[in-house]
Amino acid sequence: MKKQPWLIVSAVLLVAAIVVAVVLIGQKNDLQKKLDDLTAQAKTLETEIAAAKEEAIAAAAEAEAAAAAVAAAEMARAAVAAGAPDPALLVPGPKLGDVRVRQALLYALDRENFILAEYGSPKIARVGLAPFSPTSWAFPDESELNAYPYDLEKAAAMLDETGWLMGDDGYRYKDGEKLSLKWLVYHDATWPGTLSAMAFDSWKQIGVDLNIELMDFNTVQEQTGRTPPFKKDFDIYTMGFSLDVDPDITGGLFDYNAFVEGGFNSSGYYNQRAQELIKLGKESFDQEERKAYYNELALLLNDEVPTSIVAYRSEVWGINKRVTGLNMNCYLRWAEVVEQIELEGDQTLKFAESSFDGMFMPIMYDNVYDAYINTLLFDKPIKPSPEGVPYSDIAAWELSNENKTYTFTLKDGIKYTDGSEMTAEDFAFTYMMIAHPEYTGPRLSTVMGLEGYDEYAAGNADTITGIKVIDDKTISFTFKDASPANIWEFQYAVMSKAYYEADTWEAFLLKLDQPMGSGQFKLEEYHPGQMIMLARNDDHWNKEKIPNVEAVYITIMQDPSKIPALQLGEIDFAQIVTSLRDNVPVMEAMENIDVYSYLGNGYTYMCFNTLR
Repeated sequence: MKKQPWLIVSAVLLVAAIVVAVVLIGQKNDLQKKLDDLTAQAKTLETEIAAAKEEAIAAAAEAEAAAAAVAAAEMARAAVAAGAPDPALLVPGPKLGDVRVRQALLYALDRENFILAEYGSPKIARVGLAPFSPTSWAFPDESELNAYPYDLEKAAAMLDETGWLMGDDGYRYKDGEKLSLKWLVYHDATWPGTLSAMAFDSWKQIGVDLNIELMDFNTVQEQTGRTPPFKKDFDIYTMGFSLDVDPDITGGLFDYNAFVEGGFNSSGYYNQRAQELIKLGKESFDQEERKAYYNELALLLNDEVPTSIVAYRSEVWGINKRVTGLNMNCYLRWAEVVEQIELEGDQTLKFAESSFDGMFMPIMYDNVYDAYINTLLFDKPIKPSPEGVPYSDIAAWELSNENKTYTFTLKDGIKYTDGSEMTAEDFAFTYMMIAHPEYTGPRLSTVMGLEGYDEYAAGNADTITGIKVIDDKTISFTFKDASPANIWEFQYAVMSKAYYEADTWEAFLLKLDQPMGSGQFKLEEYHPGQMIMLARNDDHWNKEKIPNVEAVYITIMQDPSKIPALQLGEIDFAQIVTSLRDNVPVMEAMENIDVYSYLGNGYTYMCFNTLR
């Protein structure tokens, strides 16, 4: 039988298809094997990556822990170097060493009612929140801070959580110990007594046994700040604290390095992050960066409350309505805005103050009353703006040498009232007189930070190397350490070397009540302990700063006489004592008097001994 050609072709094609199929199957198997191999490799790689990740995380944690240990050691060394105990020696006490107990006590203290009871009006004071003035650029967003509103139920619940449980006698106990607290109260002012009495009543309701010990102010100081660490026999004490223009709180109530005999910190509280933030805030020259540090610090201290800010108090003034333009705040006193003041009628501005010592010399005065007079008679290199930022009327300045050196260039034409021109030599003379071996004034810290001061003070050098007169108008000051707060060491006025230079320190001091400066006024008449009259300096070098008022008359007047004198027009303005709660309502009722107030740059506080 003859084979058909198409059958042969079909058979060939079938065989070819089978061969192709076999080849494809083989290729598929090869590809699958490769895919399986790649999958296995990927899984191995994924495992290795995960292991590497874990190693990296562990390494990062180890590095972070090492960095934290280094930072902790650095903070501890700084504390010991400052004379404070090694933080490792601190043992928080069972009572106030527990932050929840401190917080509970604040919730059980009605500070808003205290302000009404003590001052009569929320205009006079407001509840404290953070260790910075609310007027400062460093103050945080108030909404982020805990005001510890009065809440006895919450306070009692918090104490329950701590294990301080109510006994049958109405007091709390823990491990057999009664929750008793000793509060040192000075009677030189009324507010500590008012606050502690309110605490006695409300804390009794939550089972706290409060013992109030009355004494004078100096005794409280002796038993707190002036007593060595670990020997402080108190649980709570209250005082007031004044702040500098710069918000740096180094050496203050919250700086552990100040937990030394004679230091401001008596709480025994230590927090490494708080110490780091204090250090960072002091070292940075970027205001926004500093603000971030201080905001974090404020939130931390507001939460842990080793010391509670009781209240920010206002300064209150009575001002006759014939006076306008007297716009003051805690940074700008009335003497610093005198050119803005306008008077109706007689052009002598009449001011009453409680006293002045007659120290009309920028490097010697030590009270606010003499400060007013010095401000009118002299020009300061550095002044605060209304926001507390440094500026200068008399010089430009720049920073160099890793922010340690300030170079000032005086403006041309700055003249003293005798017609002579201010020079860099005058600037240097002023600060060298502060460093004088016989100097007994309050400004010594102004020069102690300068390079070469220690050698000069020890008698091993004839001058301070950190003070250099570069030319007639230029001078530089170099500090041992950089700090943004250093600029405020130049807020004391420049004195004429030609006028004040003397052969002896005694001869120099003879000029205390014979001032001659470059300010807006000059001395016309002075009767110690009675009055001083200053006449306008019509030849003042800055024509824009020549005041409208022709003279300033300052008289000594005790507080009870000030309000009647204001009403009668015998004086134009005066600061009013707010501890007498009726003073403000009395003035508000007077038709010819305006009441002017602003928050002061400071606060009252309540310190907890966290080692008890």
